[in-house]
Amino acid sequence: MPQGPSGDRPPGGQTRPQGVLAHTRGAVARGRRGWQASRTRRAAWRADPHVVALDLVRQVERVASDLPRRLLPRTFVAQGRALLPAPAPELVRSLLPASPAPPNGVERVASPVSADAVVLAKFALLGGVKLRAAYASPRLTLAVDGTGDLARLGRIRASHRVVGASDPDLIPPLVAHGVLPDGACWLVEGWVDGAPLATGVSLATAAAELLERLRQVHVGHGVEQLRLVDWWDVPRRARWQETVRTGIVPPLVDEAVGGLLDAGGTVTTSWCHGDLVASNVLRAPEGLVLVDWERAGVAPVMLDAARLHLFSADPGQTLVDVRARWAWPLSPGELGHAQQLALAHAFQLSAYALRRAGLEGHPRSAVYERQARRSVDRLVQVLDLPG
Repeated sequence: MPQGPSGDRPPGGQTRPQGVLAHTRGAVARGRRGWQASRTRRAAWRADPHVVALDLVRQVERVASDLPRRLLPRTFVAQGRALLPAPAPELVRSLLPASPAPPNGVERVASPVSADAVVLAKFALLGGVKLRAAYASPRLTLAVDGTGDLARLGRIRASHRVVGASDPDLIPPLVAHGVLPDGACWLVEGWVDGAPLATGVSLATAAAELLERLRQVHVGHGVEQLRLVDWWDVPRRARWQETVRTGIVPPLVDEAVGGLLDAGGTVTTSWCHGDLVASNVLRAPEGLVLVDWERAGVAPVMLDAARLHLFSADPGQTLVDVRARWAWPLSPGELGHAQQLALAHAFQLSAYALRRAGLEGHPRSAVYERQARRSVDRLVQVLDLPG
């Protein structure tokens, strides 16, 4: 091929391959920088999570046009997992957890952040960076996941589409979302005038309404049948046996669950919330609102019912509500409603051995132990076995 006077190849000779290679190298470099930034942030989070949390909020406020910005720093006071300016607006109080002050005294952090409250996630076992912030004047909330879990952000966005089509009042309005250059995901939602149910008593009172409205989401999204062998696959059954070997599962319960698994059949699936606990349910003037849809997706619907049943302070009444509100016509080969609920409880309990090992030495290990034993009690109740 002839060359120009400078000896360079004519246009098109090497430009395209070099461009593709440069783009690929750039993507790899950006991915490496994002991974390194996440690793650095995790290390800093372990040293002082309050500083990291405020810095993440500051970064999002710089790029999210719906959020107010602040140029000058102000002082935030740490109250357990919460960071508050002085004074904090009364509106944001419902977002605050009932956490004790740090044992080493009150920590003060200065940062140019406009949020009226920043609350760190309850679980940070691996140094994860998750938080929620509140803005009283524009009436907005901000959720940030510094681990860069795009799948989690995708589940929340999908929930806004699915739930919004069937019951838009069941989920806060979506305002904006995005990803920071170093990979942290963020989401802005409209403020909901309501307080979390907070207790099992309140959750039991709300169970009937929750079940009815979630069933409408199932109908709107559509329901399908899932084979039991695809839900309870070989690894899941192995996990169940690991849990059984810990001694937490009575022999009669193990025998009943094994009989259901061996019989086979199908279960109903649709769009589920994935974490139906009292703190994720707000009581608003217009009715109940569900928040934190980060675990949402298509799954056996009885998983949501099992969570509701597990954390209810009146499990007997909640079981009656489940049977009354979710008594849909069964498809050929589909397991009965009680059988599906029992297997949903067992499915969640099957993670016990693995999670107990992961929580060893953690302050919340005792809390989880009580929850697991309560799950066994609920399973006994659904299976109608001797207590």
